[in-house]
Amino acid sequence: MPKTMCGKDYPSAYQDGYADFYYERYKVTEGVLIPRPDTELLVEAALMLCGALDCPMGDVMKLKPVISSKKISLIDLCAGTGCVGISTANALVSSGREVELAEVDISDDALACVRDNSDICLTDVNIIKADILSGDADLGLKADIITSNPPYVTDQEMTELPKSVTYEPELALRGGADGMMFYGRLCSIGNSVLNNGGVLVVEHGYRQQEQVIKVFEDNGYTCVTGLCDYGGNPRVTAGIRRSYAG
Repeated sequence: MPKTMCGKDYPSAYQDGYADFYYERYKVTEGVLIPRPDTELLVEAALMLCGALDCPMGDVMKLKPVISSKKISLIDLCAGTGCVGISTANALVSSGREVELAEVDISDDALACVRDNSDICLTDVNIIKADILSGDADLGLKADIITSNPPYVTDQEMTELPKSVTYEPELALRGGADGMMFYGRLCSIGNSVLNNGGVLVVEHGYRQQEQVIKVFEDNGYTCVTGLCDYGGNPRVTAGIRRSYAG
């Protein structure tokens, strides 16, 4: 909707052209999901698993550092503005790590937004267009960490969204009938892409944590841990990929 036609429910981030997230300010454009404070838990979880989170608080303290290498490969799937990957990478670089970051999305609007926001990243950003739901998707990468805030709004919830949220792209919101459309694929990609001992960390809806944990466990992830956000709502699940072959 053109901004000249915006009503009182039109998101302020689209009007202002930016949103603050973690310690950065991100450019935000129409057609891209607006960063939200609850998603900062996804960044904190990834940093905690790398032993790079200063002053951890709340549920993130359930996690223990499992990645100790000085050089870390990070892939952010369903990147949107790039806020999760860039904020995580920046904190890791600030902690003394060397980081390789790949931002992956299917949306041209999102990838253009990531390209703009890469200016504030403290490391180079590899921007990749891919449909991660496609069984043929080949990222050609290996990683120590995968983060993702995929679409997880259920079909029923899509009909009940606040007016302000309806301005945001359906592509970045709708996760199918039960909101679980992406999690099996994320686990599968993790099993192909993650190094042994690497971690997959995802955001989900507050009603979906038990289902997401089961999907992780069914796909062989270990130490699967569900975290609540600072409002007490189940929000993030993390798991470790272990390979015992050879």
